[in-house]
Amino acid sequence: MTRVVASAVLLALAAPAPGQTPSSAAPPRGRGAVPQDERRRIHSDAPPRGRAAVPQDERRRIHSDAPPRGRAAVPQDERRRIHSDAAEDTLERGFKDPPDSAKPRVWWHWLNGNVTKEGITADLEWMKRVGIAGMQMFDGSLGVPLFVDKRLVWMTPDWKEAFRHAAAEADRLGLEMSMAASGGWSETAGPWVKPEEGMKKVVWSETRVEGPRKFNGALPHPPAVNGRFQDMPIPPDFEFPMPTDLPGAKPMPPSPPPSPDPTYYADTVVLAYRIPDDEVRIADAQPRVTASGGDIDAAALVDGSFGRTVALPVPADGKPAWIQCEFAQPFRAQAFSIAMAAGQGFFGATPPNGHLQASQDGTSWVTLVTLPGPEPLFGGFPVRTYSFPPTAARWYRVVFQAPAPNPLAALLSLPPFRQFDIAEMELLSAPRVNMWEDKASFATLTEPSTAVTPAVPADEAIAKSNVVDLTAKMGKDGTLDWDVPAGRWVVLRMGYSLTGEKNHPATPEATGYEVDKLSRKHVDAYFQNYVGQVSDALGPFFGKSFRYFLMDSWEAGQENWTQDMIAEFRQRRGYDPTPYLPVLTGRIVESADVSDRFLWDFRRTIADLLADNHYGAATEYLHQRGVGLYAEAMGTGLPTTGDALLNKGRVDVPMGEFWVPLPGQGDQPEHPPDVREAASAAHIYGKTLAATESFTSMPMVPGWGQPPSYLKPIADRYFALGVNRIVFHTSDHQPFVDDAHKPGITLGPFGQHYTRNITWAEQAVVWNTYLARCSFLLQQGLFVGDLAYYYGEGAPISAPFWKKLKPEPPAGYNYDYVNTDVLLNRLSVKDGRLVLPDGMSYRALVLPEDVDRLTLPVLRKIRDLVAAGAVVVAPKPQRPPSLTGFPASDDEARAIANDVWGAVDGKSITRHEYGKGKVVWGPSVEEVLAGEKVAPDVQHNRPQIDTSLVWIHRRRGDADIYFVGNQKDRAEDVLASFRVDGKEAELWHPDTGAIEPSAYKIEDGRTTVPLHLDPGGSVFVVFRRAAAAPSRTRPRPTSTVVATVAGPWSVTFPPNWGAPPQIRLDGLTSWTASADPGVKYFSGTATYTKEVPAAPAWFRPGTKVMLDLGKVKEIAEVSINGQPLGILWKAPFQTDVTSALKPGANRLEVKVTNLWPNRMIGDQQASATKTYTFTDYKPYTKDSPLLESGLLGPVTVSTVTLR
Repeated sequence: MTRVVASAVLLALAAPAPGQTPSSAAPPRGRGAVPQDERRRIHSDAPPRGRAAVPQDERRRIHSDAPPRGRAAVPQDERRRIHSDAAEDTLERGFKDPPDSAKPRVWWHWLNGNVTKEGITADLEWMKRVGIAGMQMFDGSLGVPLFVDKRLVWMTPDWKEAFRHAAAEADRLGLEMSMAASGGWSETAGPWVKPEEGMKKVVWSETRVEGPRKFNGALPHPPAVNGRFQDMPIPPDFEFPMPTDLPGAKPMPPSPPPSPDPTYYADTVVLAYRIPDDEVRIADAQPRVTASGGDIDAAALVDGSFGRTVALPVPADGKPAWIQCEFAQPFRAQAFSIAMAAGQGFFGATPPNGHLQASQDGTSWVTLVTLPGPEPLFGGFPVRTYSFPPTAARWYRVVFQAPAPNPLAALLSLPPFRQFDIAEMELLSAPRVNMWEDKASFATLTEPSTAVTPAVPADEAIAKSNVVDLTAKMGKDGTLDWDVPAGRWVVLRMGYSLTGEKNHPATPEATGYEVDKLSRKHVDAYFQNYVGQVSDALGPFFGKSFRYFLMDSWEAGQENWTQDMIAEFRQRRGYDPTPYLPVLTGRIVESADVSDRFLWDFRRTIADLLADNHYGAATEYLHQRGVGLYAEAMGTGLPTTGDALLNKGRVDVPMGEFWVPLPGQGDQPEHPPDVREAASAAHIYGKTLAATESFTSMPMVPGWGQPPSYLKPIADRYFALGVNRIVFHTSDHQPFVDDAHKPGITLGPFGQHYTRNITWAEQAVVWNTYLARCSFLLQQGLFVGDLAYYYGEGAPISAPFWKKLKPEPPAGYNYDYVNTDVLLNRLSVKDGRLVLPDGMSYRALVLPEDVDRLTLPVLRKIRDLVAAGAVVVAPKPQRPPSLTGFPASDDEARAIANDVWGAVDGKSITRHEYGKGKVVWGPSVEEVLAGEKVAPDVQHNRPQIDTSLVWIHRRRGDADIYFVGNQKDRAEDVLASFRVDGKEAELWHPDTGAIEPSAYKIEDGRTTVPLHLDPGGSVFVVFRRAAAAPSRTRPRPTSTVVATVAGPWSVTFPPNWGAPPQIRLDGLTSWTASADPGVKYFSGTATYTKEVPAAPAWFRPGTKVMLDLGKVKEIAEVSINGQPLGILWKAPFQTDVTSALKPGANRLEVKVTNLWPNRMIGDQQASATKTYTFTDYKPYTKDSPLLESGLLGPVTVSTVTLR
C-alpha cells in the first residue's frame, strides 16, 4: 500500500479506460424467492440469453435521460454533467465504504460433524463484524476427531436444523451463503447416485480367431471392476490419519463395516478387425526373463490383468532395479507398454522413472524409450504405451530408478518406497498409437500434440474396411455367432464400467459415486435430488440468504464414456466413430495420422460434453431454482479432459485459485495462469466477477504463520491478473465459543485457518477492507487489454502453465485468453478492433506458435475477421487436427491458409494483407502493435535493477482506473506513464480510503505520474476529470524527526495465557528474547504504554505530527490520550497523531498482536507445565523456530510540512 510520508514523492496510480459500469446483478432465470433488488445485488453475472445485461447504474442513467412528464427537458450537456457527478460520487462512496458485493467471502468447513449452533452464530457474527460478506460452506472430514458432545451427521434432522440456523443467521446479518455441490470438496457426488449414473470408462475384452471358420462361442466379459483402467482397481483415496491422543477427543460412534461398492457394466459394440499375419506376441516368443530382485513371475506381466502384480524390490545398494528379456532370435518391437500398480502419488500409482533399452550382445545398450517418472500435480497415468522406431534385438531391459521422496509421505503416513509394483509390461511387435492411454482420455497430457504417433506402413495398420461391426451377432449372454473370413482377427467386445470415483474428503454419510459428468440426464437427476435436500433443509432461506452452490477444483479423475457417447460424437463431429473405436485400445486404424485425429475428436467431444452437460446443465438447473453457481471449472493442472475457458464460461462466477508460495519461492506455475484464465472467462463471457480460492496453504507453509502484511503482495499479484472477488481458504467452523479451544479445529494442513480464533481476529477488518476496496474498483466497468490470445482447440486445454507463451505478450500491454467458442460465436470486428457483445475489445488476435493446426470452422472465422479488418498474429496453419471432413477438409484448409497468409513464412515474408486486415508472423507482438500505432498501456522506469511492479487497467465510462502494486519489500519511487490523454490524475489509496490529487504531466498523448510506493505497497491511479492544465505539481512533504521515544516501556499481558500481568522493558526487543517463558512463548495482544512529552514547537500551522513505530511484529493499534488512531498492519507503521497529541505529557498506548506459532511451540516444550492452545492439527514442534514478536521500534515522532 502507499502513503504520503516524509521525504517522499506523492504516490499516484492511474489507469486509462472508459467503459460501462458493471452489472450489479442479472438474476438467474427461473423463479427466485429473493426480492428483486436483493437478487440484483447478489447475482453479479449471467445476463439473460440472447442479449447482454445492462448494468443497473447504466439503466438508471438511460432512464434518467428521459425528462419527467410535464417538465421541460434538461439540456443534454447539462444532464451529462449531472450524471457524471453522480457517477463520481457513487465511485467514491463505494471505494471509501465498499458494498457487500466487493467484500471477501470465506470457505467455511464443517468438519466431521463438529458443529454447534453457538459456534455458527459466533462465526457469522465475527465475519460480519470484520467485513466478510459471505461464507461458502463445505461439509467434510479430514482426519478431524470428534470433539463435540453430539456429532451432527450429514442431512439428518439435527444437521438440517443447524444448517437452517446458519441460513437464518446469514439472513439476519446480511451475509451471502453458499454451499459446495457435494459433500467434501470434489465434485458432484453423493450416496443417492445410482451405479448406472456414475462416472464411466471404456473397457473391452479381446478374442483372437483365425479364419476361414465358423465361430460360435462366448466372448470374455470385459472388466466390470471399479477403477481407472480395465480391471485395475481404484486406488484408495488419500486419507489423513485421525489423531487418537488429542485432549478432548471423543471416541467416534462405531459404524458398520462398509459393504463392497456395487459395480456396473453395459455393452457398447462388438467389432472385429484383421491383424497382420506376422504379428507376434511376446509370450509366444518365450524370452528368458531375469530381474535385479531374483526370480520374477514373467507370465503375470503379460496376462492382460491389471489387478495381478509383480513386485520388483528397490536394490539396497542404491543401484537401479531392472527386468531383462533375452530372446533366442532377434525380436522385432516397435512399441512398449507398462502399467504400474502402486506408487507414491497423491492420487495413486504414477509412471515409473527409467529407460527401455535394447542390446545386440547383452553388454552394450541403446535407449529406446525414456520413462518420464511422476509428473507434477496429479502424478501422471500409471499405464502407458510408447512407440519407437522398429528395432530388432535379442536383449531388451527396463531400468527403474527409485522416485524422489514424496513431500507429503509423512503427512499421509505413507510407508517408505521399497518396491516397484508392476501390473503389466510388454514389448509389442505391431505398431500402437503413441501414449494412447492418455490420448484416449484415460488420463490427460498437457500437450497431446507432442505425443504424435510415428507413421507406419499401410500394411501394418488396420484398414477401416477390415473393421467389421458384429454387435448384432452377439446375444445377451455374450455368445457370438460369426462366419470368420480368411485371416487373423481380433474380436473386440467393448463396453463401459465405472471409474468408481467418489467425493472426498466427505464424511461417510455424505459419500457416494461421482455422477456421470457427460450425461445431462444424470447431472439433472443429481441436482434434483441434492438441491431438493438442501432446499428442504433451508426452507424460506433457500434463494434468500442462500444464493449459490460452489464447485471446487476437479479431483474426480477421468471419464471417457457415457451411455450416449456414440450418438453425441456423431452429432458433434459429423461422422460415425464406430469403425475407429479400436483406436481406444491402442490400435492404429487406417494410419497413424488418422488415428491421432480420431483421438483428437474423441477428446474434444468429451470436453464439449463436460462443459454442456455438467457445468452448463448444473448452472441452468440452479437458475431454475433461483440460485447461482461459483465454480473452479475445472481447476489447475489439466485435471480432466476439458476446455477450461468453456467450462468457466458456463457458470455464473468463474473461479481460479492461488496458494501461498513456499518460503523463498515464487508462485506455483499453475496458479497465475489459472487466475488469468478465470478473469479472461469473466471478460470474454460478459461477467462482472472473477473469484479466487485465495491464500490456500500446504504443510510447508503452515497456517497461523502469515500476517496480512505477508499476504498482501500475493493478493496484489492476483488482483493484477484480474481477480476481483477474494474467497479465503479457509475459515473452519469453530463449534466452541470459549478461550479454552483456541486456535481451534482446522482443515488439517490446508488453508489459512482464517477464523474468529486467530490472534488478530478483530483487527482483520483492516485487511478485509483493503481487499474490498481493491475489489470494488476492479469490479468497475470493463477490463482493458490490447491482445486476445487464442489458446487453441484441442482437449484437454487451459491457459498454459507448463510453458511460456510464444510469442510472449510484451511488457506494458495486457491480454485475455480466448477460446474457440468465443472466437466463433462472440468475436467480431468494428473499426479495426476485435470486439465482444459486452463492450470488450482488443487490438490484435494472437495465435501462439504451437497453435498451427486449426479446424475448418476456426480457419473460416479467422479469414472472416481478417477480411473485416482484424490484425492477426499467427503462424500459417498446417492442416486441421480433426478427422471431420477428412480428406477434403485438408484441401479447403490449405486454400484458406494460402489466401489469408499468402507466402508468409515468418522469415523472409512476415506480413500479408487480406481484405481490410492483415496477418503477421515473425515480428514480435510489440513490433506489430507499434506498427498499428498502439502504444503501451503502462510504462515505468526502474530505479533498481529488480524493480517489480504489477498493474491492471479497468475503464468505467470516461474514467480510467489503474491498479499498481510494488512487489518488493522496499519503498520504490517510480515515474509511471499511462496511455491516457487530457485527464488529471488522482491517487486512491485502498489501505486508508483516502483520495488525493496527484502531480502529473501530459505529453505526446500520455500522462506521467510520480508514484511513491511503500514496501509491498499499492495504489489506484484514477483519471476521471478533464485536466485544467497539461501538468500539475504537488507540494512535497518534508519530514523532520523531532523525538525518539525511548524506554522504559510498560507492557501488560492478558490473563490466562501464560505471561506475567506486566513487565518493564528498558529497550524494545522481541518477546522471544525474554528469559520468562510466559513472555517468550506468548501469542496474542500485549499493550505497551509510555508517557510521551510533546514540545509546543511541534504544533505549527500547516504541520502534521507523525508517529512511526518502526518495526512491528505483526499488528499494532495506536491510541494517544485515549483517542484511537487506527490499526497499523503493514510497513511503514506510521500514523498521523496531530489531532490526538497535545503539548506537554501524553499517554501513548500501543496494542501489539503477534501470531499463534510461538504459544503452540511453547506448549510442546518439555518444561511446559500447562498447555494453553487447543487444535487438532499441530504443524509446529518444540524445535520449530520462534517468530519475532512485539514492538521492535525504533519509535520516533516526526513533523511533516508540505513545500
